[in-house]
Amino acid sequence: MKFEEINLSETLKRAVKEMGYDELTEIQEKTFDPILRRKDVIAMSNTGSGKTAAFLLPLIQKIYYEDKRTQVLIVTPTRELAIQIVQEARKFCKYEHSINCMAVYGGQDVKMQAISLRKGVKIVAGTPGRIVDMLKKKTLKLSGLRALVLDEADEMLSMGFEEDINKIFEHVSYDAQKLLFSATINDRVKAIANKRLKNSLYFECMTNESKLVDNIKQIAIDVKEKMKNECTLRILKNEKAKNSIVFCNTKKKTEEVANYLSQNGVKLEVLNSDIRQEEREKVLKRLKNGELDTIVVTDVLARGIDVEDLELVINYDIPFENEYYVHRIGRTARKGKSGVAYILYTGKQLERIKEIEEYTSRKFEYQDVPTDKNATTSIEFPLVNDNYYLVTLDLGKNDKIKAKDIVGALGALVGIKSDKIGKIEVKEAQSTVEIPKEYINDVVKNFTNGKIKNIDVHIIK
Repeated sequence: MKFEEINLSETLKRAVKEMGYDELTEIQEKTFDPILRRKDVIAMSNTGSGKTAAFLLPLIQKIYYEDKRTQVLIVTPTRELAIQIVQEARKFCKYEHSINCMAVYGGQDVKMQAISLRKGVKIVAGTPGRIVDMLKKKTLKLSGLRALVLDEADEMLSMGFEEDINKIFEHVSYDAQKLLFSATINDRVKAIANKRLKNSLYFECMTNESKLVDNIKQIAIDVKEKMKNECTLRILKNEKAKNSIVFCNTKKKTEEVANYLSQNGVKLEVLNSDIRQEEREKVLKRLKNGELDTIVVTDVLARGIDVEDLELVINYDIPFENEYYVHRIGRTARKGKSGVAYILYTGKQLERIKEIEEYTSRKFEYQDVPTDKNATTSIEFPLVNDNYYLVTLDLGKNDKIKAKDIVGALGALVGIKSDKIGKIEVKEAQSTVEIPKEYINDVVKNFTNGKIKNIDVHIIK
């Protein structure tokens, strides 16, 4: 169904057309009429399915122009998502001059927010904590509220916002329309819906086959833990993506990874919960403008990042939950475009990779650690045959080095799998190893300051 066929005002149709929207997505088509008829709705849809437009367009259509009070309140888990929703709403309301929108979240000037709300803001999107705080101080009043939306409800509950959500509901009248959008409907989400929604309609637009779009190329790389920084660097260099994101599981890891990448010439910024909101917005703007190669982030920001033309996602760490993987790589391949998503894992984590494959009904393309295609070496090595160079190391039996130690070091420092390594000969004071041609630059680079069994190793030139 096309947007021009549905019951939208001419001004909304004009704005939607200018934004490049033509046909409704599945979630938009299923929920538009029920929301327009002021029904309570529970909707489960995958990331990037167009759910923001699904609830915004019919709600904007039903706003009373004459009433200056807040009529639509949208609760989101993160500041970034609140900002993204308001930006979308403003685009939809381009020709609806009497409808204004505002995002409220921590880190902003509370007094300025209060002043704006007193003047009248019809659509408000914000985080649970800030909304509750403003309700307590009565700077946000919901006496005129016509619709409450919980966006990414599952994420809000997993982040510990259940108490805040219940407090918000206490300020919302029974007659107000209530919409709950979520990527997963677990027991906690169902409990909220059963308690707070009335005669709700349920729509599901996400099956295992549709959780991930087909135009995301997914690649899994088996890599030693010590090699993950270098592997990430090589991916970034080789892919040469216009925009990219590296996901880590902890704040500490984002800083560690960012430090390594920046020392190797990658233009980047870190985004985690320690970064102030004002700085986050500046960083995202720089990424969108092409001033950065990548950003290194934690999962708390996965759903709030909307960067057009994002081409590459790297899962440095495997996410704690399978659904987080979907949210992470859903940042790329938006609006029909293509993207690439890498996930790094150690041998012991192969079972987790298989779990993600089963969850998403998508198979990974398994690859070896990439070589650094941009690296060069002036050192000449003897050719064993057309595919291998013979490299001599300054360690041997006198250092209690065995062939398996050399194999382990090549895996940890360079990323070469054992079946790719040629013949190894360990002598008294030296050792020789046959290195595949494609890895020779990486061997030279990483063995310059490398170690085998905690002993410095050098290549004999």
